[in-house]
Amino acid sequence: MKKLDFKGKLVVVTGASSGIGREIARELAVHEGANLLIAARRLDHLEGLKKEIQEASGSRVQALSLDLGSPGAEQALFRESTSLGTVFALVNCAGATFYGKTLEGQREKYDQIVSLNFISVMKTSMLFLSYFLDKGEGALLNVTSSGGLVPCPYQNVYGATKHAIQEFTEVLAWEYRGKGVAICSFAPAGVATEMTSDEWLKNRLVGSRSFLMSAEHAARIAVRAFGRRRLLTVPGMGNRAGLFLARLLSRRAVTAVLGRAYEMDGRPPRPSA
Repeated sequence: MKKLDFKGKLVVVTGASSGIGREIARELAVHEGANLLIAARRLDHLEGLKKEIQEASGSRVQALSLDLGSPGAEQALFRESTSLGTVFALVNCAGATFYGKTLEGQREKYDQIVSLNFISVMKTSMLFLSYFLDKGEGALLNVTSSGGLVPCPYQNVYGATKHAIQEFTEVLAWEYRGKGVAICSFAPAGVATEMTSDEWLKNRLVGSRSFLMSAEHAARIAVRAFGRRRLLTVPGMGNRAGLFLARLLSRRAVTAVLGRAYEMDGRPPRPSA
């Protein structure tokens, strides 16, 4: 199958103010020649990225400050991006999490996680997919998580949303196969981003910065796999091996192993903000 060509084409990247989203945007513009609309809440971060990209490449970049978890955000994103020209691809990368036992989290925080990680991604995917199908071409990449492929103790709601959007993406790809639209997912494990900068996590094996993939490396893998239209990409041989082994164990055993990996001295993590 022919690889995707992003050169000179408009790509929308959400969650671009930091982490994997920021690095995917940079990779697409600087190394693939794409023009971008980058969206997130923090306009100052977006403007900084815009300046960096424009100094390093000839790509055009438009920054959009938007709370992607708010009602109607997907419509605002669609209107703004299509007003710039023909959109070729969408990368959904915005996300949030909570560390701690499930009942220790605030319900308002969980509402935010579900709205941003699942509902927003679902609505945005469907809106842009309809647009791509009308054109007869396009590409969609949803950044999910390995925490959506195996149980995710102490990030229960986060893992549930990532599982939901992973299934949603894979089913979309099957339902609309052969229609000219590439529908892909990228499911990293630990990546050194703001989301994994929690002080408690830094002291754990799973959360130690030395064991985390850099956001730059993750982004390079994501963009390469997206270009090759891969349905699901899990970066890192160790992560893929871990998922393979998890299939050989019972769900209870996998949950126990992962849960203990996140415990400190036999105690669960303190709640994060």
